[in-house]
Amino acid sequence: MKFSSIIAALVAAVGTVSAFEAAEGEKPHSIAFIVDYSIVEYPEITETDVVELTNGNSITLNYQAVNNEETEVTIIGVSGTFLDPTTGKVLVNLTAGQVGPLTVQPGESESFNQKIPLNVLPANYKIVPQLFVAHEDKVKHVAIRSQLATIVDAPVSIFNPQLLFLELILLASAAGLGYFVYQTWGKQYFQGTAPVASSKLRAVSPSSEGSATGGKAYDESWIPEGHLKQKKQKKAF
Repeated sequence: MKFSSIIAALVAAVGTVSAFEAAEGEKPHSIAFIVDYSIVEYPEITETDVVELTNGNSITLNYQAVNNEETEVTIIGVSGTFLDPTTGKVLVNLTAGQVGPLTVQPGESESFNQKIPLNVLPANYKIVPQLFVAHEDKVKHVAIRSQLATIVDAPVSIFNPQLLFLELILLASAAGLGYFVYQTWGKQYFQGTAPVASSKLRAVSPSSEGSATGGKAYDESWIPEGHLKQKKQKKAF
């Protein structure tokens, strides 16, 4: 066929986005090649639904293509974009991937899959797949319907190994900081406020010592003798 050399060149370059960007920049060519798809992991989702997806997982688009042209059409590549559903701005470009090449004869159909890994910012998106075919010596971009999606991050389990490691680091850091604070300030504070035995703090006064032992707590040598006798007689009564 005339375009066999074109297909070979595109198959060799289909792993790069630039090959598709050049085709995308050309004026669209009308082609009676109908393509639809379903999400293998969510078979109940229709084009009017919003599919809820989780980062870290992958989705598989199963395409069904019908050739309504009078000549054969060869499927050569698939790509796509994630758009902002409100503004239409391109947020993520999917890596272009090779398909086949799959040649679809007039009036026949073909199916194939595209696996899309999810690793984007959590947000609302419009997923727009892109299919590239070779027809009549030209590379053509086939329009495919879009799919609304909400992509969220997976919930983190407390038993996640990475989270457990982080928790151990935080606990060890807190323990080390607590020990440092105790050794620097706490130990001195508690030692300074600790109670001392009362027997060590109690001061024994001469008067209390004398009353406790029954002895004299003063020197009688300077007291007149008559006064001492008088005092003793009073005690005798």
